[in-house]
Amino acid sequence: MSVFKNIPLTVKFIYSIAAVNNEKGGYHRQVQKAAAKEITKSREIGTRSLTPLHYLKIQWYMATTLFLGELLCELRTNKLSQNEKLSLIYLGALIAITDMMVDDFRINRDKLTRLMTEEKERSRKDLSAIEQILLLYYRQLLTVISEEKKKTIHDFSLLKPQVDSQEQLSGAMTEKEIMEQTRKKGGTALLLVASLLFDINDKNKDAFYQLGYFIQLMNDSQDLPKDIRNGVTTLIPFQKTYEDISAILQKEFHETARLFYESEFPQYSVYRLLFNFHAMLTGIGFKLVRYAAITNGVIDPALIKSTDKSRFRIKMFSPRAIAYCLPKIISYNDTAG
Repeated sequence: MSVFKNIPLTVKFIYSIAAVNNEKGGYHRQVQKAAAKEITKSREIGTRSLTPLHYLKIQWYMATTLFLGELLCELRTNKLSQNEKLSLIYLGALIAITDMMVDDFRINRDKLTRLMTEEKERSRKDLSAIEQILLLYYRQLLTVISEEKKKTIHDFSLLKPQVDSQEQLSGAMTEKEIMEQTRKKGGTALLLVASLLFDINDKNKDAFYQLGYFIQLMNDSQDLPKDIRNGVTTLIPFQKTYEDISAILQKEFHETARLFYESEFPQYSVYRLLFNFHAMLTGIGFKLVRYAAITNGVIDPALIKSTDKSRFRIKMFSPRAIAYCLPKIISYNDTAG
């Protein structure tokens, strides 16, 4: 694939990233318009217990899940239908709310599991606001997906790894356990998204699952300062240097590429998909370089906690970021295809 053919892909990627990274950008406006009734209702339900930041997090997940769905559509010829867009938006809300129930509200894991699997639990009269909001989006999701798709998600069972990630707050998990939990959490979330857009089969399931794992690793890498401050254990504390993190990300990206090229999707479609995720990886690489500059090249939790968190807010459209990322993005050429 020549540099000239990469240029249009780069322009499209930059435009999309700008639209999803700005809370007033195009993806966020789509979400606000498409889910206006649900957003209003959720605000009414959570007036006393949810903050504006909680609602903003839900909006971000909605927008990023919609963006992710569009990226996955590189693998097929038809664009997202209106119902598919709505299903992605509602699913994004569900993933965000589940995360908040675990991380912010610290709802008991067994209670969450019952809510996800038992209709009796969902019918309780004393449901908390956050539980009611979860069910609001869940029921809306069921109105826009087919009966076949409902079989995949009807009992929230595929969100269970989100609940199990509560263990990452314990500080007692080994590196092997953390990596396995990360794989389950990311892989299952991506399978949920992909199941709304594709028929999942033996030829593509492993590729989608691996992509979800890779995305989760990227998210954990860029959230490194926040997770350390909040006591969330990810792959990070088990690495000595930022180069170690980069090596893991590169390894898992190549594994993702291998699995997609071995799937039934056309190679040119796979290339376009991988181009976008390589561009994201390049952006994460820049953030890691900047984190290293702040912490003298060493992953030092004590230093990170004591450093003003504003220093870790990396501007991705700064001249320095563009100079680092743009040449790497435009010159991408995955020889696996």
